[in-house]
Amino acid sequence: MIESTQHHDDIENVLPPASTLRLLGRGSEWSELSEAFASGRMHHAWLLQGPAGIGKATTAFAFARRIAGDMPSGVADDLRFDPDSAVVRQIAQAAHPRILHLTRPPVERGEGFKTQITVDEIRRLNHFFQSTSGGAWRVAILDPADDLNRSAANALLKTLEEPPPRSLFLIVNHAAGRILPTIRSRCRVLRFETLPENVVAGILAEVAADDDASERRQAAASSGGAVRTALATLRNGGHEIVEATARLLSLTAPDWTAVHAMTDSLVQKGREAAFGLALEAFAARLAAEAEEALQNRPQEAARLAALWQSETARWREAAAYNLDRKQVVLTFFHNLYDLRRQLREGAEV
Repeated sequence: MIESTQHHDDIENVLPPASTLRLLGRGSEWSELSEAFASGRMHHAWLLQGPAGIGKATTAFAFARRIAGDMPSGVADDLRFDPDSAVVRQIAQAAHPRILHLTRPPVERGEGFKTQITVDEIRRLNHFFQSTSGGAWRVAILDPADDLNRSAANALLKTLEEPPPRSLFLIVNHAAGRILPTIRSRCRVLRFETLPENVVAGILAEVAADDDASERRQAAASSGGAVRTALATLRNGGHEIVEATARLLSLTAPDWTAVHAMTDSLVQKGREAAFGLALEAFAARLAAEAEEALQNRPQEAARLAALWQSETARWREAAAYNLDRKQVVLTFFHNLYDLRRQLREGAEV
């Protein structure tokens, strides 16, 4: 296994995107990036947009290796990188001089990570471009832009408005409407769809080969096309959580008895990982609904994205201050059902 730096969203015993050496099911996205680069008219900023956990960051790191001169083997839908490559190892260890990964940084004291990407990280980005030269391409991976605070987003915008020569920004975005429209307007949008169940199952067979085969199949079936969700389900025994949250999230009117029953189960001692999995399922559902509404119902997409933003911020605050986890879940469902009622009533007017 290739050693890599730690990140806020790591899953235990699972390689992070920076160290994942196989890219499955992303042939169209890879081809679009590769063709643009080969044309000599590469846009300086790409917005890799789609639900969380479906391979956007993995694709970004794979293409960064390509830019750094490390060509993969295989076909576009199944690419493999050499684990003995110096480029692969440098990128995994955040040591490549022309590749920078920006994400939520570690806290200054103690363990854990900050809840946002701060303006200090964007200053680090600017220093990266100022201190690297020589005419070679330089790549900055921002993962995800959803975590930018307002000051950081405004600072990034200024950099995108006057990009350094031969610079490439690969900006991961989970929830439509979560980033500044002015940032989006300066990017070429590359949309990622959820992966087919058989592709998720194939990835699980490789990265979770020691897990029970029937459990892998169940995790793939309930993943919603997101590898990260499937892995979290396997690692946390969360198949029943995914099923319960999917049913409750599909309702237009609340089933408070079921909500309380699930919440009571999630807040039991020792179920912290299961609680985190449930929150990830909540966030993924909101992001998917916002993405689906973006094309034809932009106002609805904006309201769903706003709820995603406010709820995820509230969850981070609750984790930081060790607030009541049961109230976190109950408040989420109250806010979700209230928004759905408002949208339904607005559609009927």
